[in-house]
Parts: sequence; C-alpha cells; structure tokens
Amino acid sequence: MITKCNAEWSPKSFGGLAPAAGQYGRTSILPALFDPNPNTYGGAAFGAIAGAGVAPNNYPIPPAYWRQAFHDGDLHQTLIQGNGTGETMPEDWKVGWLGLAFPNKNQHISEIRFQIGDRKYGRINLEEMRIYNKPAIIFEEPFIIDEETSFHLYGYFEGEIPVSPFSPQLAIPPDADHAAVDTYVAYQRIVMLGQANYKMVDRALGNTGAAI
Repeated sequence: MITKCNAEWSPKSFGGLAPAAGQYGRTSILPALFDPNPNTYGGAAFGAIAGAGVAPNNYPIPPAYWRQAFHDGDLHQTLIQGNGTGETMPEDWKVGWLGLAFPNKNQHISEIRFQIGDRKYGRINLEEMRIYNKPAIIFEEPFIIDEETSFHLYGYFEGEIPVSPFSPQLAIPPDADHAAVDTYVAYQRIVMLGQANYKMVDRALGNTGAAI
C-alpha cells in the first residue's frame, strides 16, 4: 500500500497519522468514504447530512458510523458501496481492506461477495463465525480499493425482519412519491477493517461524522 502511494502520489512521502507538508497520511477506514445499503435511511450516504423522505416527514441521517438498519430480509442485497458516482471511491483516497468486523450480539449476514472495479470475487459463507462472540474475518491477503475505483459489497440478510412490540422501527419512505411510514428494521454493524491513505491532508481534517 505504501509502495503504491509513493509511486502514484510522488513526490509526496508517507507521513503516517500526522503528515507534514509534502506528505500523505493514513487513518482508519472511514464510513464517510462509502454508502450503506440503498434501503438504509432512505438510501442516503453515511454521514451527518440531510435525510431523505417527503416533507414534512424528512428525517436526519445519523452521524457517520457503520451501523445500518435493514428492513428487507431473506434476500441478496448491497451492504456497502463506494460513495462516488458509479459507486466509486473518492479522489485522493486509497483503501487497504483487510477484512470485516461484525460487533453485534446477533448476526444477520450469512454470506457475502464483493467486486472491486471490474474484478468480481466469489461468495464467502460466514455462518461458522457465529460460534464466536462479535466476530471478525481477516483476509489472507489485503485488497486495495483505489481512488475513483468502484466498490460493491453484497450480502444475504438471513430471515424475516423481527416484528414485535420490542422491535425497532424507523420512518422510511416506500418510494420518492410517498411520505415516510413506520417500518420494522433490524440493526447490523458491518465494519470495514484496514487503513485508508489520503493524499491531501485537508481531506481528513473535517468534523467527525461529516461527509467526505
């Protein structure tokens, strides 16, 4: 990853977590680099930005974190994708992706597959990880998600969404032409593990939770 950044961002050099002038930096993989499941909070991006919906039922998007709300179960769906046009990574950001963490007591994702640019990778079943408490998966070799390269992570959300007096609900518009309605959801955190390198220091100095 550092070799790639040195070659493509020359004459900048690696500056770690506190890059100086003429250096590029490193941080954790930020949720703001990605979009969540298109159904999550009306399909808006991770980050503290205006919500989707039809007035007067607009609702705020929560600050940037990896927790998602799913309201469709028992189907293949997008989990995480790049936040640029065509689901690409932002310019001046490169991601070294090492794996995924699932810090929930209850696990809903039974299988994943992903695509980086034109390269498609095969399905991976995750059910054996359920013998562990709040598991993570680490790839044998990291994947580099380059700037302005498309990224899609798909998964199978197992089972129907629980419906009970104790089940959470969110106001979600069924489509762009209708007001939001209270809808039962299930929460799942899907955390990208690894590092993100940024070429321009100012790109990483915004407020926490803000869109990139």
